[in-house]
Amino acid sequence: MAELAATDVDLVIERALADLPFDDWQVVDTRGAAKGLRADFVVVGPPGVFVIECGVPHVKDRARAKQLMRLLDAAHGVADLAGVRRDEVHPVLCLTGAEPEDSWNRGVTVCGTVNLADTLVFKRDRLERAEVVAAAATLDKALLAAAGRGKHRA
Repeated sequence: MAELAATDVDLVIERALADLPFDDWQVVDTRGAAKGLRADFVVVGPPGVFVIECGVPHVKDRARAKQLMRLLDAAHGVADLAGVRRDEVHPVLCLTGAEPEDSWNRGVTVCGTVNLADTLVFKRDRLERAEVVAAAATLDKALLAAAGRGKHRA
């Protein structure tokens, strides 16, 4: 399966999330933050925590199934790191291209870059603003620590 280059992921993030009201949403870049966390970025907002991986639309069924299961595992890990319930964390596979996608597969929401923001805001609100900020800060700190870049204090 062809993975997206970091610059392509940056472009996807910038374009797809431009419509989110950033006063209420926090974006955490997870690339390179923690080994084993297979997600490109995490977005925290009123509906919860979204663990997002970007992918190409056309891959073999077996490769897609593996990708979805890794993403679901990453979402469970993020729930543990952020200190939120697993039902407040939503794994999302964002497919590149100009076509909208709207499906559910193996516990993962699948959308296109053109409808990513709509996919995120469509879910029912679960977190208050203070909880959004706290979850994003906790997650950012935990990811830095897991990567060995956080400061250790004895």
